[in-house]
This record gives sequence, C-alpha cells and structure tokens, in this order.
Amino acid sequence: MNPARRGRGRAALPTAALTLWAALAGAPARSEDPAAPLTTALTAAEEAFERKEPEIAESQYRSALREGWLLMGTLLAETGDLERAAEAFERAAGAAADDRRARVAQALVALESDRPDEAAILLRRLAARDPADTEVRQTLARALAAAGNLDEAVQELEEVLALAPDELETLFFLATGYLRQGRPEMAEPLLTRLAAERPQAETHLLIGRTWRDHAHYDRARTALRKALEIDPGLRRAHYYLGTVELLAEGRGRVEEAIAHFRAELAVAPDDAMTNLYLGIALVESRQHEEALGPLERATGSPLSHRDAHQFLGRALLALDRAEEAVTALRRALELAQETPMAAPGGVFVDLGESQLSSLHYQLALALRRSGRPEEAEPHFARAREHSARLAESTRETLSRYLEDETSQSAFGPPLQFPTISGLDAAQRERLERRVRAGLARASFDLGVLKAREGRFDGAARLLADTVELVPDFPRGAYSLGVALYNAGRFEEATAPLERARAGSPGDPVLGRMLALAHLNGEGYAEAAELLEDDPERASNPSLQYAYGVALVRSDRAAEAADLFSRLIADNADWPELHVVLGQAAAQQGDYEAAAASLRRALELDPGVAEAHATLGDILLRQGRLDEAERELEAELAAHPGDERARYTLALVMDLNRKPEEAKRLLRRHLDARPRSADGRYLLGKILLGEGALEDALEQLEVAAELAPDDPNVRYQLGQALQKLGRGEEAARQFEAFRELKQASRRSEGA
Repeated sequence: MNPARRGRGRAALPTAALTLWAALAGAPARSEDPAAPLTTALTAAEEAFERKEPEIAESQYRSALREGWLLMGTLLAETGDLERAAEAFERAAGAAADDRRARVAQALVALESDRPDEAAILLRRLAARDPADTEVRQTLARALAAAGNLDEAVQELEEVLALAPDELETLFFLATGYLRQGRPEMAEPLLTRLAAERPQAETHLLIGRTWRDHAHYDRARTALRKALEIDPGLRRAHYYLGTVELLAEGRGRVEEAIAHFRAELAVAPDDAMTNLYLGIALVESRQHEEALGPLERATGSPLSHRDAHQFLGRALLALDRAEEAVTALRRALELAQETPMAAPGGVFVDLGESQLSSLHYQLALALRRSGRPEEAEPHFARAREHSARLAESTRETLSRYLEDETSQSAFGPPLQFPTISGLDAAQRERLERRVRAGLARASFDLGVLKAREGRFDGAARLLADTVELVPDFPRGAYSLGVALYNAGRFEEATAPLERARAGSPGDPVLGRMLALAHLNGEGYAEAAELLEDDPERASNPSLQYAYGVALVRSDRAAEAADLFSRLIADNADWPELHVVLGQAAAQQGDYEAAAASLRRALELDPGVAEAHATLGDILLRQGRLDEAERELEAELAAHPGDERARYTLALVMDLNRKPEEAKRLLRRHLDARPRSADGRYLLGKILLGEGALEDALEQLEVAAELAPDDPNVRYQLGQALQKLGRGEEAARQFEAFRELKQASRRSEGA
C-alpha cells in the first residue's frame, strides 16, 4: 500500500468493523432535543441571575457555553469542517471547569485529521486525571496505534481490561491489537469469550471479518459460517466469505467466491462493493455476458468508482461491443485522473502508473477496434511511456482492493462525537440556528455580568463571541465596544462602536464614546470630526479639551488657538491643558512659547503625561540631542507605556550614535506595536548600516507593507536588496522611490 493510502487509512471515518461493533454494542442514546442541555443551563442561569445569585448564574452560563460549543463542534465535525470543529471544542473546554468531553472531542478531531500524536497528548492528560476512565484510555490506545506505537497501545488496553474485565469493547479491541502484533494465540481466547458473551449472529460476523483482516482464513470461514447458521439472511456474511475465498485461494476458488457474492446480492441487490467484486470475478472467469449486470449496477451507484467502469469496458470489449467499451473506459480514465479517488466503503486509493498505463492500453484497443486508430494512438503512446507491464491481471486488481479493505481493520473504539444522528439537512440547519442563538445569549449575558464586575477583558472576549455568532444581536456591538473601551483597547473599540452608531445615528452618548475611542486610539481626525458636532461640547470643558487635543494632533493647531484661550482663562491650573497648549505652539513653530507652556504644566504636576516627551521632541528638532535624550528618558520613567516617547528616544539615540540603545528601544517598541511602520523603518535602517542585511531586509519589507507610500522606506529597501545582489528587485524599489518623491513635490506645489 502506498504512503498516501496508508496515511488516509489512519484518519479515516469509522471502518466497517467499527461500524459492526457499534451496531453490536448499541448506538449511544440520543436526546429527543440535542440542544436540551444548553437550554436547561441557560434557564438555570437566568433564574439564578433574577434571584441575585451571580456566582451560581456565572456557573450555569459557563455550563451553557460548554454544552453549546460541544454541540456546535459536533455539527461542524459531521459536515467535515474539522478545523472549525476543533476551535469549537477548544471553546467548550475553556468554558467550564469540567472539560473532559470537550478534550475527548478535540482528540477525536485530531485523529480524524491524521494527527494521532496530538490526540495522544490530550488523552494522556485526561487518563492521568482519572486512570479508571476506560473510554479515554481506549481512545488513547487507538491514538497510540495510529501513531505507530502498537506495543504501547496493546499495553494500554491490557491495563484497561484488568481494571474493567467485563468491558467487552476493550476485550475486542485488545484482540485486534494482538492480531496486529502477530499473536493469534492471545487473540483467540478473547474472541471466543466475546462470542460466548454475545452469541448473536452479528458477533460471529464481526469476529469472522477480524480473522479475515489478519489473514487467518480458516478461522474466518468458521466464524462467518456460524453467523449464517444463526441468521441465514445476515447482511455481509456471504460477502466476507466471498472475499475470504479470493484472498485465501486465488483463482482456484473464484467460483465459490462468485456463489457467495450472488448469495449476498440476494439479500442486498444494490450493494455496490458486492456487485463490483462479483463483476470482476466473472470477468476473471471469462463469464463476460454475466458480468455486465453487476458491473452496470456498480457503475450506477453513487459510490461508483473507476474499476467498475474499467471492468465493464473490458467485458464489453470481450463481447465485441467496442463503442460501448470506449464509453465505459473513457469514464474510467476520467475517474482515474481524479486524485484522490474514493472507492466504495470510504477507502481512498491512488492509481499507480502501471495501472494507469493498463487503462490507456485498454482504451486504445477499444478505439482501434471501433475503427478510430488515430484516436487510439495517443493512448498507445501513453501506455508505452512506462516500463511497467501494460496489462494488470484481474487477480492483481482484485487483490489490491481486498487489501485496501482489510488494511482498514478496526483498532480502538469507534470515533463517536456527541450524536446528532437521524437529523436531515433542514433539521440540522434549524438546530445550528438554535445553538448559535443560545450561545450568543449565554455569551452576552455572561459578558455583561463580567463587565458589571469590572472584568472588561473577559467581558470583551465573550461579547466578541456574541457578535460573531449573531452579528445583529441586540446591543451586541454596543456592549462589545463599551467593554473594549473600558479595557483600554481603544483601536479595537472603534469598529463595534461605529457599527452600533450606524444603528442609532442620533445617540450623542454613543457618538461621544466613539470620538473618545478614536482620540485614545490616535485616530485624531476622526475624533475631531465627531466632537465638532457634539451638542454638549460648548458647555463641557472636558469635551472642549478633547476636541482641542484632536485638532492639535490632526495638524489643525491654528483652529484650536481660540478654544484653548477660552479654556485657559477659566482653568489656569489645569496641567494637561498647558501640555496641549505647548503641543499646539510647537506645531506652529513657536518653540519658546511651547517650552514655557510645558514647563508650567510640569510645575503644576511633575508627572503630567507627554510634557517631557513634547519637550524632548522640540529639543530634537533643534538638534539638542543630549537634552532631548534626558527629557524623553524622564517621560518614560514616569510613563513606561508611552510608545511614541520610546520611538522618539530611539530616534535620538540613533542620531546621537548610540545604535545599541536605539535597537533595544525599537525592539521593545515593536513588541508593543508590531505594526509601527516608523519603528520597522528605523530598525531596518540601523541594521542596514551595520551590514546585517537579511535582518534589515525583514524589517524594511514589513515597513513597506505598512507604509507603501513612504519614499524613504522604498529607498532603504532598495539599498538592502541591492547589497544582497537582488538587482532587479532593488531597481523596482528605487523606481517606486522616485515616483513617490515626484508625487510629493507635485502635491506640495499644488
């Protein structure tokens, strides 16, 4: 078996043997309403909240979130969206203290996604918490086996069986483990005990298939015949007996295999795999006319695959029905070129080159016999390209498919997510809407509860889930914006607040909060525009101050002059106001007046924010680098989170020929603000000057993405590329630099 096929087998959906075991053990009970646990927890939470029992309410809301995300993950897993299912199960695990079911579900997703090592890590942790949890340890054994640790998996199952000797499921999977190890003498007493404990026909069918899968054909016949003795109409028993005859004896037992396949079809006439194998066996025994019926049924199945069309084509060709053979073989070739190609039963098979050559050769023969030699020649040529035999024997094809099926033998418990079986597409869609609505309610209510307690970051996470689940949830965007604002995450707050304001455009409080979020998030132009129209601004000094700050920092200092004159007349001892006055004066080039205002602010409050930083910026413009350095260091000592001051100090250090200090400051600045184009540019420029070309290039490329219209970034990026010997790329950057410079000059001229 090729590696691709082997890998897909590890992560495949439950195999036939697992399905048999599930049927034998009984399907897990399903609630009439899969969302009942979510609804029950939500109701309990709301009742506790009304009783003013916030701790109980929070616990129940968390339970609701766990149940809801478990169900959402299940819905996603059932549709094959395993990545999003894993995310849902992770949310379920983080919602409440009891995360066992969510972690098991995560492990199942990892197994389905062919990541058994990841599944094993999750399951080991759960097993360490509770060594008596047999379900977890069975699933751990499955993960270990899928990861190639068969001996460890068998040991795990031995320990589980010792803990719970009456667990027939463990007994069966341990027997399969022994068979994989090549120890049938250890498996036989376990399977005998299973048959004694569960003496129905399905048990013997499962045991027969298990012996067959591990090439113990006499034992397989015995078990399968016993199954038919108990229930002569049992599905799949004759089918497995037919495959046993082919696997065990080859051509000499083809007629017996045909008889078994015919008997199976008497019970299930539309079974695709049985029709396929019967048709192939009939072609093998040269009964071409009789092969047509089952092969046509196989090609008409939704599970139709290439060999059904290929062998139908071969049978038609043998019967001199060349035109019909061409049609069948063309379809086989189309299917063969689809990668990967699913065979009946969920087995994924890649077609080898020799098999593809054989198919081209057969199609070429059919085309030539139908009088189209010109069309045949390209297919003959394709077949000749390969050194492998052109005609694969029927026996080899049959063995290949049988080997694919037997390679999928069960090991470990079935992969069972919380069940929602029996629902049609419309019911699933309605259920998903209910789950989304319930999760949104629980997230919103718990988010509001956290916000009232001042836990704004946690509240924001929950409220973000609310608007993700139900974008138009009442007051969802507003509450998220408020939580983010109160958490100090101003830039993130603006989007939900803008969305809330779009729904209530006349709400002055909402507009004011949005303006202040923009102001604190350095969106000064947006803040100024919003505050300009605020009806309370003229009578509210705080709003006037905020409006003035927004004007100054959006390069409109002249407009702020009258406003600040009025404010300062009534608030002469307001230190922050003197800082903004200093910034406005500095923006207009009056550095003397600016310095006076800033020093007055520091007299009123030595720790007032931005005074030292603004003085440092003024001194930098005047070329007084040592003094600027001291002022900026004083700002950072008082306000270590001021990233603008940190960047400006790095710029001073670079100009003052202290590159190591500059790099240290810039790296810390970029840790806090990874999207700082100025920080990336300056660090890249320093690294380029030191000859650290690759590191410089990395920083400058990011700077160019963040600030594509900055000509200086383009120039330095061109320099880095040129020094690295990447001349064509450097030339493009230098050309961009020239174009941006010219555009800047034209703009200034206008």
